Amino acid sequence: MTYRGINRLFTLAVFAMPPVVGSVASVVWHGGALWCAFEVLSGRRRLSPDTAMRWIALLMLVYVAANLIAFLANEPTPGMAYKLLPLATFLLFPFSYSVWTISDREEVAHAFLAGCALASFGALLLALVQYIFLDMRAEGGAGNALVFADVACLAGLSCLAGALAFENRRPLLLSVAFIAAFAAVTLSGSRSVWVLMIILTLVQLFIFRRFVASLLKGRILALAGLVIVIAVLASGLILDRFETLWHNVERLTEGGYYNTSVGLRVALWKTGAQLFAESPVFGHGMQNVTALIHQRLADDFGLKVGFTHFHNGFLTIVVESGIVAGCAILAMFALIAVLAVRCLTHGRDRSARLGATLLLMLVVVYAGGGSVNLIFGHDILDTVFMMFLIIGLFLANGTSRLADEQQERENRAFAGPENRL
Repeated sequence: MTYRGINRLFTLAVFAMPPVVGSVASVVWHGGALWCAFEVLSGRRRLSPDTAMRWIALLMLVYVAANLIAFLANEPTPGMAYKLLPLATFLLFPFSYSVWTISDREEVAHAFLAGCALASFGALLLALVQYIFLDMRAEGGAGNALVFADVACLAGLSCLAGALAFENRRPLLLSVAFIAAFAAVTLSGSRSVWVLMIILTLVQLFIFRRFVASLLKGRILALAGLVIVIAVLASGLILDRFETLWHNVERLTEGGYYNTSVGLRVALWKTGAQLFAESPVFGHGMQNVTALIHQRLADDFGLKVGFTHFHNGFLTIVVESGIVAGCAILAMFALIAVLAVRCLTHGRDRSARLGATLLLMLVVVYAGGGSVNLIFGHDILDTVFMMFLIIGLFLANGTSRLADEQQERENRAFAGPENRL
């Protein structure tokens, strides 16, 4: 089978996995990425010439280098070297991109949307089982409600973007998949992701406003009825979560009580700000942050809890590895956002507009949602970021390298059997 077929099937499979089987998606992507690294480093395939990919890969390399320096500068021990393993994900990005782009862009787009639809329906099924029968916040196969909400949110919003961008190809199925993902996110109880998903839904309706206007013509009452039904069904759970939020804020501001979800975040942010001020250049090293969090929360707030990050991804990055790493990640998000907006402004191709929409979603979910949770450092989140970034860049302004594979086959056929040995 050629890479054109392999990449189409790989895209379908890997995007269907994150909300349903969690870390299995990480194992599959990393396995594929390692093979891609072998293909490129052995000279069997070339690194992609795409400028955007190379700039992003360079910023990732700066982030990795800053983490390595921070590790070495903060009393490293051989036994803590495993803390550096998540950095390998960033090093694999350019290799995975280079081989994944040996594909037809529209074929990959449709395989991607099919995978996201399967992920959305699977997320809702697991969420219903966990919420109704197990009486718990839905966390799907991710093992964490916030991580589950993030990946289900991205899958559902991708389905909506596909329904609007490819309006003549299964828009109803993709729209239903979006609703399923929205319901799964609601059952996860993740307030920040609810808000982000609503905002990004409105953004997509604006991006594809011409098609939306033609679609709504004569159907305003039906749409209003659907919105009312969804709002009524979700209102109880949503109101309960936000009432808890306001109650936690009152307990913090009036009584200084930190042992709530809001209070713990405030305590973590204060602790993180103090730690960053103590070592802004080199950070404290990935290997030391968990112990520092436990110690400072116990000493300063009397809290004995087991956090490994500050519930603010940017704060976690600069405390772990310093200001250079933080600037590299900010620059990466800024570059992705600029590429997305530029493509949406000038791009006419529907695959390109879909890719640009994915990039914009990625920035909002990771940079926006990560400001109250985690950006990097969780295997599922890291993997899903790479997957969506690769597909988004490829569809938005990437170079399809099918011609390279075709030329290679022709060269082998011309060489003859005696020259292939």
